[in-house]
Amino acid sequence: MKTLYISDMDGTLLQSNGKMSEFTKEKLNEFYNKGIPFSVATARSMISAMPILEGVHFAAPIVLMNGVFVYDTETKKAVKYHEIEHSVLQKILDLFYEKNLHPFMFLYSDDYKLSIKYTEFDNDGMKEFYDERVDLLDGRFTQTDDLTIIEKSQHPVYVNYYALPEFLDDVVEKLKDIPEIDFAYYKDSYSDDWLIEIYSHTASKANGAKEVKEIVGTDYITAFGDNLNDIIMLKDADVAVAVQNAVPQVKEIADIIIGNNNDNSVVNYIIHKENA
Repeated sequence: MKTLYISDMDGTLLQSNGKMSEFTKEKLNEFYNKGIPFSVATARSMISAMPILEGVHFAAPIVLMNGVFVYDTETKKAVKYHEIEHSVLQKILDLFYEKNLHPFMFLYSDDYKLSIKYTEFDNDGMKEFYDERVDLLDGRFTQTDDLTIIEKSQHPVYVNYYALPEFLDDVVEKLKDIPEIDFAYYKDSYSDDWLIEIYSHTASKANGAKEVKEIVGTDYITAFGDNLNDIIMLKDADVAVAVQNAVPQVKEIADIIIGNNNDNSVVNYIIHKENA
């Protein structure tokens, strides 16, 4: 019986500095060479995830942007993606605009490229998000007066915003009334800001993990996580594994608690299980 191992990145597979240790990279490539299905499920997009994963090979597609994409790292194309309907996108944006907030909108194009549009920066967190990605996007991070003007070849897939909770709590409550979407709302691993990440109701880390399982043909899923946006995937997995530094809500639903993210705990767990 074969197991798909699938791990969150930030706070779980990655160290607290947001990087992957050389030991973990080496072991992940050993898993690939042995045909052990390993994947990641992250809120990151291909833009910010792939530089971290450079040099690592996967025997399975990976899950990006909380399940919006199931992505083949070899071909650099989405195996599957989940679009937000245009009428639903307008409802989402209206909720932000009511609070004078201006989110980022992610688009996936027919030529397999991801781009991000924005109108303005409301705070330092939003500006930092831009600064960290603008060069990686190579001209596909653009400012516009109207986020709803979208080319036919582009497909809205994701909306996000960074801020302290007092700016977002009201928006979060109203988002619950839009059945066509789902969202993750949790504290950033590297700052005091909270993130709201909005996507189609057909997308989630849990659904992404199931889609990867079907593609690689495994019998079970063992999932690893640390933060609130990992809970749905962990609840749905056959074995839920939390790192020691996980938030209390994740530890409560975990079957197993391993060491912290700075100790290569995910790969060490897999090595132990595969050699048992």
